[in-house]
Amino acid sequence: MRIHTTVVALLAGLATLGSAQAADFYERDGTTLGFNVDGMAGAFSTREDYLGEGGKKWREAFVHGVLVGKTRAGNGELYGGLGAIAQGSWGDGDAGGYTTGRERDIDLEDAYLGWRSAGGLLDFSFGRQQFQLGDGFLIAGDRINLGKGLDVLGVDVDRGGAYYLAAKKSFGNTAILRVDPDGPLRGDAFWLQSDNPYHQDTELGGLNVEYVSETHGTLGLSWMKVLDVDKGTGLGIFDRRDGMRITSVRGQGSLGVENLFLSFEYVDQRGGSTDVKNDADAWTVEGGWTFADLPWSPTLNYRHARFSADKAGTARNEAFDPLFFGLSRGLGTWFQGEVAANYAGPANSGNKVDRLELTLSPRTDLSVTLQYWDIKSIGDGAELDGREIDLFAFWQINDNFTFVPLLGLYEPRGGDVKALQGNDRRNVYLQAVLLFNF
Repeated sequence: MRIHTTVVALLAGLATLGSAQAADFYERDGTTLGFNVDGMAGAFSTREDYLGEGGKKWREAFVHGVLVGKTRAGNGELYGGLGAIAQGSWGDGDAGGYTTGRERDIDLEDAYLGWRSAGGLLDFSFGRQQFQLGDGFLIAGDRINLGKGLDVLGVDVDRGGAYYLAAKKSFGNTAILRVDPDGPLRGDAFWLQSDNPYHQDTELGGLNVEYVSETHGTLGLSWMKVLDVDKGTGLGIFDRRDGMRITSVRGQGSLGVENLFLSFEYVDQRGGSTDVKNDADAWTVEGGWTFADLPWSPTLNYRHARFSADKAGTARNEAFDPLFFGLSRGLGTWFQGEVAANYAGPANSGNKVDRLELTLSPRTDLSVTLQYWDIKSIGDGAELDGREIDLFAFWQINDNFTFVPLLGLYEPRGGDVKALQGNDRRNVYLQAVLLFNF
């Protein structure tokens, strides 16, 4: 449980991180001020890369500090946060060519205010902050952090690098209303404005309703609409999301069965304001079981996910738009395969993915996971098929530091990814990441 808490707090980076983890340095008459520092540092190496250059070695790091406070206000409390982030990349740049290793950046990361009622019924906040929907299948913060690697294409999508660590996670502007009455129902109304050049400053609004059972799990229904996209900017790959309507239904929990884990989600994408309308979908199902009575409490998990692909000869766009997906409850959710998702492709569009996962917990402060990935392209898109095996561990050194080493073996199988790699050899990928939180 301690490892799970660290992963959620440091990797998912929810908007409540600052207020939940901050060390208070002032407290008087219901007013508190605190400061939290978190970050990551990582070293990475690949035998092959996806520029045909024969491998990369690079390093990434970021430090994020946020000042948070709260005070009594009416029948509730006023709260807020103001934080900055410093990040950088060194060495050759990443294996996908998104960074050059010469990125350095210091920027505003948090600037939000909010008010929550005393009983927790209402919570309204606005400003620069993070937001996650469900377990991040569609929205897990604004996480894509490209660097200067694509400058050679004549486009500026630089967000400061630290690409793998996804240092920046906050949306440029938000307005979020959370409603949580007594009983199993809760909901959200949200407006999100990205200032990420990769996402072409996408703006969207949505509603979310969830049925939450402490014993059985959560069922959720969400509806969103993309309100605006800065068409033609950045890589220009998201012009068609403008005006798109998105519906999602999902569930996750144990159904009251100890040691069982089940999860599913289905997403439908329709319409849009461009001449070519969207008609795409994606779905995933997952099941796992923890053998609690066996040594090291092994957990075996299987997941299948499918993301629609564009079809040649139609007047519609059938390629699924993964929106703001990202890391939520561990590696592989929703960056699928450390090499495949981050460098080789594809990324949750035009493919189907099978994952088999085994996790062992030899100690309370250590978990070891083995993942097998089978990625197949579908439809008429690029042939980015591949297979991957990842072996990694989470070692919680103490309350402040967690160490995550990883070994990945990736086999390109599609013609297009072999061309990107420059050969059909297995790629050996190594990384070591240190997470910290104070």
